Amino acid sequence: MKIQIHTEETEILEFLNQITGSRFRPIKTNLTKITALLKAGFQKQDFAEVIQLKTIQWKNNPKMAGYLYPGTLFRESNFEKYYNEVQQVKQNPKIYADYFKSINKIERSAADDLDGLTDLYG
Repeated sequence: MKIQIHTEETEILEFLNQITGSRFRPIKTNLTKITALLKAGFQKQDFAEVIQLKTIQWKNNPKMAGYLYPGTLFRESNFEKYYNEVQQVKQNPKIYADYFKSINKIERSAADDLDGLTDLYG
């Protein structure tokens, strides 16, 4: 029986799996990108917010759903952009709600729940 050690990296990967319904394994290629971002100063909460935002944006979008994986999300150049996008959402959730509706071509979504977005992102 293999014993899995829980580290901050594995917890972040488990959170990604939980939110997206994926089963990414804690292998070197998945964890090293997370480790590099943690060393760069990003916090566990930053990962959670990026994962949540990109899942909201991409999970039900056939063109983008395939990008919900560690290689894309945790690539340093991508993560920096996604992190800054989260900051913009925090500053004005109404703009994000409108953007979300336009990219997903829907009438109403969870992004319309401004109180929920405020609770999620502060």
